[in-house]
Amino acid sequence: MMSLREVVDSLDTAVDWAVLGEAADVRVADVSMIDADDIAARADTTTDLVILVGVDADGVREWLATRSGDGPRAILTKAFVGPAQAEPVVDESGVAVVGVHARARWDRIVGIVQADLHRGRESVAQDGGPDAPVDVDLVGLVALVARGTGGLVSIEDATSARVLAYSPSNGEADDLRVQTILGREGPPTYLALLRKWGVFDAIRRGGEVVDVPADDDHAMRRRLVIGVHSGTGRHLGSIWVQEGATGLAADSADVLTGAASVASRILTRAIQAPSAEAQLLQRLFGEHGGVDASSAGAYLGWAVDERAAVIGVASEGGAAARSAIGAVGGALRLHASAYAASALTTVIDDRAYIVLPAADVAPVTRWVGTLVARFDGDPALDGARLHATVVFPVDGLAEVSRARSEVDRVFAATGSGRVDRVTTLAKARTAVLMGEILDAVAGRADLVDPRVTAMVEYDTDRAAHLEESVRAYLDAHGNVRDAANRIGVHPNTLRYRIDRARQVSGLNLDDPAERLLTSLQLAMLDRRRSTAG
Repeated sequence: MMSLREVVDSLDTAVDWAVLGEAADVRVADVSMIDADDIAARADTTTDLVILVGVDADGVREWLATRSGDGPRAILTKAFVGPAQAEPVVDESGVAVVGVHARARWDRIVGIVQADLHRGRESVAQDGGPDAPVDVDLVGLVALVARGTGGLVSIEDATSARVLAYSPSNGEADDLRVQTILGREGPPTYLALLRKWGVFDAIRRGGEVVDVPADDDHAMRRRLVIGVHSGTGRHLGSIWVQEGATGLAADSADVLTGAASVASRILTRAIQAPSAEAQLLQRLFGEHGGVDASSAGAYLGWAVDERAAVIGVASEGGAAARSAIGAVGGALRLHASAYAASALTTVIDDRAYIVLPAADVAPVTRWVGTLVARFDGDPALDGARLHATVVFPVDGLAEVSRARSEVDRVFAATGSGRVDRVTTLAKARTAVLMGEILDAVAGRADLVDPRVTAMVEYDTDRAAHLEESVRAYLDAHGNVRDAANRIGVHPNTLRYRIDRARQVSGLNLDDPAERLLTSLQLAMLDRRRSTAG
């Protein structure tokens, strides 16, 4: 856990102001994100910290009034124009209010807070005392570089579009650093100047520390930057050091060169192998031999016997569209964690799986419907749409693997032609069981009725439309007029074809048992045809 003050400090320039009241030292264990739709739907959240998105000042006040005794300890919001407007809310509710910069991206805010809380849990779990070895991560590395250079440090990814870690700005950040931390691109004219000076080319080449002079016209301070590359030469990112109120240390270039080497190892490990948590999550869902539920619960901070729901998410369409689920996996995790801070998300093959605490299936199903609709039109899905299956109840982590198998059963039975965007095993049980029964018997030659075979062969040779007519007749429960309308023929034509089918096959379609058997035989025929095709 972290104190609320530590959370605010970690957000750095993304926070404009904060009215913490007596909550500055409150410990924060979890965070969730809700929007105006969630409030209207009375979505339940009992996390210590709540991020309110798209909720105006009146909406914040009304929502906090309904949370008396069951509210968060603090909220992050863009609703108030300044601390003076928020102070009465803090006094009335006892809930701290943190004002987020208007141009800060919410996904960046959520990601930073969740990463900090996860890192705090890991440090507690791994604390071996003052003499325990320390395996530095990117956050630890920027702290070391900041101390060694006396500057403001940030590590960016290979695209320079995402900040992976940064040190506190202490009110000394220039506009480029502020915008970068907010998740926005820096001043275009200054970025053009960096390109003109060859700074980005030097970063991509790597191996040298570039000294970028101050630029008074753009109010930019001096910087040092170095590219980070793997042992094979792959560009992994860059480390930037902005000069603060005091000059940079004389040996800053040496510090940066060493930091690039360390960062290379950290980023290479992250690329080559999934994190311990990612591996554990896949095992929790039944991959790689599974995992002991109590061990998983202890690591992930989950009560082993907490009731949950398991959601599977897949993409409609062909193989290319299905494989795109990996491209939206991170966003799915973000939204799931916003709904429930303890949500667990993983991508296995062409499906994403989510487990989240749930006392009732109805609110979960509503949220999943909103979730899949959020991705309509996402370029990564190439025009396809997401659909989902919900399995509930799942009585503890030990049942997650079984629930995933049930999710897969529903996907296998309903395929990509399903009507509902979101379904449950209960709703799809008929399709699931029928599909599995057919899978079990479709390959057995001794269960094929020769009478149906004779009718199909006659139909194939003469194009007599007997199979089509019998299917329509069976689907209409023997109602000739309805069956004729289904296939667009005159009722007398349908009667003739049914009589002809009886003659050719010997089937008595007036007998309920023979009608049931014929329906099963035709479904088996469809299954064999799809397998052969």
